[in-house]
Amino acid sequence: MYRPAAHLAYTAGTGDERHRLRAFIERHRPGAGDEQTAAQLAACARVWEQAGEDGSGRAWERRWRSFPWLLVVLVGTAAAGVRGAVADLRLAAEENPAVADMLTVVPAGAARIEDLVQRGPSAPIWHPLGGRGGWACGWTEL
Repeated sequence: MYRPAAHLAYTAGTGDERHRLRAFIERHRPGAGDEQTAAQLAACARVWEQAGEDGSGRAWERRWRSFPWLLVVLVGTAAAGVRGAVADLRLAAEENPAVADMLTVVPAGAARIEDLVQRGPSAPIWHPLGGRGGWACGWTEL
């Protein structure tokens, strides 16, 4: 069973143009936490893949319109270590075919806890984990 460290529900937009965004939040501690984070990513991928009751569609579609995004908070990572930590997370994703498949569709990114506290989640601090790659961005731009 997958249990994220936290679940975020966020309403974006103004006036009649409002959207509900959801994200699973995971915590990653470089070094000692690599295997634990890889296991959490694999558990999330199992939820992503699980077929619906009648064998069609996905089970999660009964609960959400779209699958929650995946945000990994880097705890204990120095600013200079972000690239390495993100590279390790990408490697863990690539090693598990189910996680790699999920990340081609589900937006996912990693950011340092210090950057979240100082600059906020909408700041360009999130490093994409999926095939999108690229520059750091706000979490809603992953």
